[in-house]
Amino acid sequence: MTQIAFARILQDLRDGRPHSEMTAGMEELLAAVRTTGKAGTITLEIKVKPGSRGGDVDKVTITDKVTIKAPKPERGDDYFFVTEDNNLSRKHPRQHSLDLQDVGQGKPSTFKEATQ
Repeated sequence: MTQIAFARILQDLRDGRPHSEMTAGMEELLAAVRTTGKAGTITLEIKVKPGSRGGDVDKVTITDKVTIKAPKPERGDDYFFVTEDNNLSRKHPRQHSLDLQDVGQGKPSTFKEATQ
C-alpha cells in the first residue's frame, strides 16, 4: 500500500491555503515570541468525515482550521489622581506646582569668573 505524505495532502488541501496560512502564521508567531519573550502556539485541526452514509466509504470530506495564538506584549499601568469632584488628573490635587523657567543654553560660569 502506497502512503501519501502528509505535507503533500496539506499542499493539496483547498489549493494549499492551510499551508500558506501556517507559513504566514509561523512568521507572525516567531515575531511575537521574539518581541515579548513569551510562548505562543500554532495549531492545525483537520476533521475527516465520511462523504456518504452507510455501506463502504469511498470518499471523505476534509475540513481544516488554522489557529495562531501569538503572545501579546504587557500593556502596563498608568497612574492618575482623583480630584475632589471625581475627575482624573495627572497632577496631584493637593501638591503645589513649581514655576520653572528655561535659563537658556549659556555656558555655566566658574567660581573664578563669578568673583571677577
